[in-house]
Amino acid sequence: MSAPFSIVCDPAATGPAYKPRGGCAALIYSHDREAILCGAAETGKTLAACWKVHLLCCRYPKAQGVICRKTFKSIAGSVAQTFERVIAGFPVERYGGERCERYRYGNGSVIWCGGLDNADKILSSERDFIYVNQAEELTLDDWELLTTRTTGRGAVIPFAQTFGDCNPSGSRHWIRERAKAGKLALLASVHQDNPTLYDEAGNLTEQGRRTMATLSALTGV
Repeated sequence: MSAPFSIVCDPAATGPAYKPRGGCAALIYSHDREAILCGAAETGKTLAACWKVHLLCCRYPKAQGVICRKTFKSIAGSVAQTFERVIAGFPVERYGGERCERYRYGNGSVIWCGGLDNADKILSSERDFIYVNQAEELTLDDWELLTTRTTGRGAVIPFAQTFGDCNPSGSRHWIRERAKAGKLALLASVHQDNPTLYDEAGNLTEQGRRTMATLSALTGV
């Protein structure tokens, strides 16, 4: 599968390097109308999705994107922190203070942040892409509503897309049912996809040993 863009989108930037693997790479390079990266905690899902958001905005000037969750208040303490690690050193302006309302790139691209509990800003017009963090929190109606804003009408990105990450419990979750129906590409991520846990040779890093020891002691999904 050929990559639609380079991971190095600004050679002059001082931000962190990132080389996607496995399911994380599949999400970044996906052109599917709807795509969700599914996996356990600490598989690098959110990091990969945030890099995709960033790369789309770098490659396509004046792109209009969204980062959202079920509730707006949950963004600042979760996905926004990961995204801001990704854009560190890049010429991106942050607006909204602690509320994390939007990010503006030097090339005119804008990312709006919002929740489905107050979706006016993110649904007010067509978007090139929408990234949903913790997509299992949404209802099917929530998800389908978001897809109506990524139809490609007026888009500057050639593959308008709604994508997300999730850890859905149960085989009957709407995400799995939608994937079975062929309406959504459900991609799998594993811990080896996370470069902070495993090196390129597949060996556990020091952080990986600590993290996996903690995760191994957990129960449930």
